Amino acid sequence: MCLTGALLRSVLVVLLLTDACGKRRCNYKEILGSYRQVIWVELQNLNLTGSSNTSKVRDPCPSAKARRILVSIYGMTQQMRCQRSGKRMSDLEKPLASMEQLIAHNCSPGHLGKKVSCSAVQKTRGKKRKRILLIGVIKTLITCWQKLQSVSVLSK
Repeated sequence: MCLTGALLRSVLVVLLLTDACGKRRCNYKEILGSYRQVIWVELQNLNLTGSSNTSKVRDPCPSAKARRILVSIYGMTQQMRCQRSGKRMSDLEKPLASMEQLIAHNCSPGHLGKKVSCSAVQKTRGKKRKRILLIGVIKTLITCWQKLQSVSVLSK
């Protein structure tokens, strides 16, 4: 059987597109497994007490779709990375960096959307204010991770 040049190119394009489309997704099983094994333990070791008052605040992860929740989580971790003011990370910042790396490692960049530009993020001044902001964001992220877990369980 002899393939013509046009047919051969078409077959190669289809194979490349199929391969490229498959890499746009995230490995949710790996992300959630690593979150439970590593990041959740880090968050529990922070011993954050008190509840966050979410009654007045809009839902940070309003979607019922796993991809959108994951993109919200990734965006929040990027914004908090922009708040960092030095090379040393505090204990509160380590789980956030782990979350960002975990998601970036298990998802293709095109699946996550645009990266947050640190020049567009308003910096919070003062150690106490940054700590309060970090604690609030971590509590929000915990809520989002729980929602992501429940959405992924329902989709199975």
